[in-house]
Amino acid sequence: MAELLLGVNIDHIATLRNARGTAYPDPVQAAFIAEQAGADGITVHLREDRRHITDRDVRILRQTLDTRMNLEMACDRRDAGDRR
Repeated sequence: MAELLLGVNIDHIATLRNARGTAYPDPVQAAFIAEQAGADGITVHLREDRRHITDRDVRILRQTLDTRMNLEMACDRRDAGDRR
């Protein structure tokens, strides 16, 4: 049987941050805490409207995560490299 891994989705941390209009709670910090607590991966959903997780969040997570990052994203011309 395949090994089960724990992935922690941090989208709702970003939702709280954006609803408050502040820099906290920080989803990057939440990802760090989840990793330290034993998470095997971090899941983020980069929406087309960037309503929750932002490009900045993804960029920092790519540079700082020690575990896997599961990036879910909308198929958008900006993200696919189409600059029409």
